[in-house]
Amino acid sequence: MARVLVVDDEPDLRDLLRMSLRLAGHEVSVASDGHKGLASAREQRPDVVVLDVMMPGLDGWTVLSSLKSDPDPDISSIPVLMLTARAEDLDMVRGGIEGAIRYLTKPFAISDLRQAVADAVAGGPEPEQRRAAQNAALAHLARLERGTGAPKDSGARPKMSRLEPVSGVLTNGPQSLRGNWPTWLSPEILTRRDQEILEMVISCESLSEARARLQVSRSYLYARLRRMASKLDFQTGPALVQALRAADAARERELRSGGPPATPH
Repeated sequence: MARVLVVDDEPDLRDLLRMSLRLAGHEVSVASDGHKGLASAREQRPDVVVLDVMMPGLDGWTVLSSLKSDPDPDISSIPVLMLTARAEDLDMVRGGIEGAIRYLTKPFAISDLRQAVADAVAGGPEPEQRRAAQNAALAHLARLERGTGAPKDSGARPKMSRLEPVSGVLTNGPQSLRGNWPTWLSPEILTRRDQEILEMVISCESLSEARARLQVSRSYLYARLRRMASKLDFQTGPALVQALRAADAARERELRSGGPPATPH
């Protein structure tokens, strides 16, 4: 038996989930919105949170981000199952990257939800489950970027405000590297999104500033940097950033002095 917190603004669905999970032997509490859900999670410290995405006021993404960034490890390590009507590939990718261990779409079978809760309880430490979900989400994202994983719907690409840059955000980016990437960088293996992120990172004083300007979560930015570092044969994301900043500084010195740039890698 597990202590499960259900956070959903639909009363009928909330009652159905409570009844179904109780019949499966769990102790269930409910919250009707994001603010109450976040407060209940911090007070009750449940074993699993079942979290709706689309809620008025404080939505599920904000609740998830608040839980995963909580300084108390007992809070940040609560397994979260996202429950939503949004079934687009990029929403599922976002769920994994932001820290949810499962992403269930409505309509769903009660048996699937019960199994997801059981898997969360028996699946080992939450950080390990979260890393596995993030790795799977990044692999899915890579397939989408390569064009080998087509989105489930044929409509326009959905906007994800926390995963995509604001229009025009790169207008203040570093002019010295844009279009003049160092030869060691092998930019042909990077996606345009990779390049946008790197341009923003080296133009900002810190990764926190870059994250804020890109409007992405900390986990998303670090996961993308790790993946780019692996592509480019760097040990870590920060090592890649350091080398890029060195290349940018060298190019600026070259422009000022007319001398040859240094080789940072």
